[in-house]
Amino acid sequence: MQSHNRRYLKELAPMSLSDMVMALGDPIIIFVLASLPNSTLNLAAFALGKAIAVFFESPIISVLPVSNMMSAAKKSREVLFIFVVTLGAILTISMSILALLPQVSSLVFIQSEVWQQASLMVLLLCPWPLMIAVRRYWQGQMIHAGQSTQIAKGAILRCLVLISIAFSVSLITNSGPLIVAGALLCGVLAELIYVRYRVSQIKVIETETQHALPTDMISMGRYYWPLAQSMITLWGARLMLPILITFMGEQQLAAWAAIWVLVISISNGVRMLQQLVIRHLQAIPASEHVAERNHLRQFVFLVGIGFSFILGLLAFSPLGSSLLLLYVSGDEQLANTMRPVLLVLFTMPMLMAIQHYLMGLLMLRNATHSIGKAALAANLYMVIGVATSVWFNLPLYIIAIQIILAMCLEIALLGGAMKTRKLEAIQTKS
Repeated sequence: MQSHNRRYLKELAPMSLSDMVMALGDPIIIFVLASLPNSTLNLAAFALGKAIAVFFESPIISVLPVSNMMSAAKKSREVLFIFVVTLGAILTISMSILALLPQVSSLVFIQSEVWQQASLMVLLLCPWPLMIAVRRYWQGQMIHAGQSTQIAKGAILRCLVLISIAFSVSLITNSGPLIVAGALLCGVLAELIYVRYRVSQIKVIETETQHALPTDMISMGRYYWPLAQSMITLWGARLMLPILITFMGEQQLAAWAAIWVLVISISNGVRMLQQLVIRHLQAIPASEHVAERNHLRQFVFLVGIGFSFILGLLAFSPLGSSLLLLYVSGDEQLANTMRPVLLVLFTMPMLMAIQHYLMGLLMLRNATHSIGKAALAANLYMVIGVATSVWFNLPLYIIAIQIILAMCLEIALLGGAMKTRKLEAIQTKS
């Protein structure tokens, strides 16, 4: 068992490191914004503006695994690149149009001061979807060539540039949108240049695939849309969270923004477990699936418990309380609002680990529609639950409970789908 865990950890560590390092950008920006004179307004605007940017990014999240798969065939790679650039450009234009609409704040009842700052942030960040899409396209080729460690190095470079720009710009101006956009875009640009340089040194080896890959824009769109749809559902629901929480006031929204990015930053360490499950169960004979799956399941639980333990230390220990206060630049009122939420959300990495384990198994069973249905039901429940909590003016930690319940619902639906699906083995070519 220990040998299996070491093998899994050796593969998971670089992938998880890249995810976690990239996610560290938001807490760093939160730290900088919290030190500004009008910190509450800037944090509230960041929560809303970044949520909108991430929503527009959601359709291109799946570019990475698709690029990894399409790297096997030159024609498919070329078509995917055109598809990715087209999709990224459409999202960038759409994002800028939304930012320029003057009546959005009145339509969703957002405070005009918050929307004024958030809309400027969104406008400045409009190149974000295109840059992220192209970066993921090249990263997929790196994974296909076995260069995953280079992705981690690129993420570290991005984080270092982001830190430098965020603190440097904060010395020049107190404008939250300029600090956020400057730090995020410069960080991604540095990573994009690094990844492109590394890809130029790779000779992509074409391999024969088990199934015909898309070779035109129409077939590529049909192939990609279900993957994009699942991400839009997830991030659409997450976008609704800060919008709904704005009804509770600036203080509540600022506290939610600060604690949410902290929890997500740590929870991101488990996201690549899904890829680990797929990679190992695809590579072994059917007769060994049960044993390998048991090893993977135990490893998944260990990883989930480990990351939840980190959040648990922040939630329950005196040292964690001190670190939380330091995180928000000594704002005790903000820290006291955040702490009950963290007491609930510390279980999130464990639940995410189970989710990604089950999703990996269902993908191997060609049951991606079951993943989509589970995500739709869970995210719909989450939005309704949060909206109800806001309507009745319940404490912020009740919203955290609704999110945990939604995750439990998704796990239950994924587990149920596992029991009702027969394994549709992918036959190798003879």
